[in-house]
Amino acid sequence: MATGTDGGLLDSPKPQSVYKHGILDQYVIQFAMMTASKLTPKRSVLVDGFAGRGRFDSKEPGSAEYMMLAAQKAKSNTTIDLLLVEKAPAEYSSLNAVADEYRNRGIRIDSYNGECGDHLGDALKLAAGASLFVFLDPCGAVLPMGAVRDLLQARRTWPRTEVLLNFNADLIRRAGGQLKKGQFDLHGVAQADRVCGGDWWRNVALRAYEASGGQNWESAADAVAVEYARRLTDGTPYGSVVAPVRRQVHHQPVYYLIFLTSQPHGFWVFGVSAAKAREKWITFLGPDTDEAATMLWDTVDEQLSREHAKSIQHITENLRSLTADGQPKKAVDHVTAIFGDLYGEAKETAFTAALRGLVKSGEFVYVTKGSKPRDFIFRRAS
Repeated sequence: MATGTDGGLLDSPKPQSVYKHGILDQYVIQFAMMTASKLTPKRSVLVDGFAGRGRFDSKEPGSAEYMMLAAQKAKSNTTIDLLLVEKAPAEYSSLNAVADEYRNRGIRIDSYNGECGDHLGDALKLAAGASLFVFLDPCGAVLPMGAVRDLLQARRTWPRTEVLLNFNADLIRRAGGQLKKGQFDLHGVAQADRVCGGDWWRNVALRAYEASGGQNWESAADAVAVEYARRLTDGTPYGSVVAPVRRQVHHQPVYYLIFLTSQPHGFWVFGVSAAKAREKWITFLGPDTDEAATMLWDTVDEQLSREHAKSIQHITENLRSLTADGQPKKAVDHVTAIFGDLYGEAKETAFTAALRGLVKSGEFVYVTKGSKPRDFIFRRAS
């Protein structure tokens, strides 16, 4: 079983961590406070199943410490308890030392040196009567599908439960290539079988690869990630979104973040948080060298501005399609239809700009303009 992605990054966060840490920084405190608000006591549990060291040598927080910080910030209003798991002994020692700092501030943190899958029962026990957020971000393969499904089935829909997991795009691309060449001795195929809960992914990957004209395995990884999420939630009250994480919109995914929730509000707030985190990530990376080669002047701000303009165009067309039946639509109930392929990338302001433009042109009207964009109700003008 892999350790967390923070596990071997000793000096400072790498780009792939900056994005995910941005999401945790934005989202987990919102999840905890929103979902615990109707519970007595107001309590939420955050789980990091591959927690790594907890903190980088540069003193910047890792994924686990972002959760600890959320617990500290929310302390006066909501109790946030943590459960952290890390397999590697050296990484666990560092993690536990960071956890001790927060324990001394009154935060409950249960930490385990072991396999993530061995402690899901402990997570369920700790989260009895509380909302639960589970983050699964290993360096390699995530937990077998059956373990995640069992968690969803055990929790049902109340108190609220959400899961964010990293689905390894490189594993599927590598395993697909080995499958095509019959290289079963390299173990990638077997590893993908374990992650996917069977060999169903093989036909999905091969069909997508062939449909691409045998040019690359990117479409295969896309298809497998989407089908994985569907199978993971099939027969449960949960829905899923698959957010490809790219360096730029024209690059193939580095990995996929699969987000599971039973609530439309969860999809909206998570997507907004992911888009903000992605902007921070792009800023961290600096200008895209592919685009810089063709531009006289090229900065991150210019890249983000171009992306934002494209997002507004994309969402404008999605809104036209969504309202083609003439019926009023409440934004929060149609998250994926509104953001489409740019879910987790396009900012909430791209949605409000697109809708405002359609209203200004006379094509749309507001039925209700709520306090938050997700509460807007709109329809086509008569």
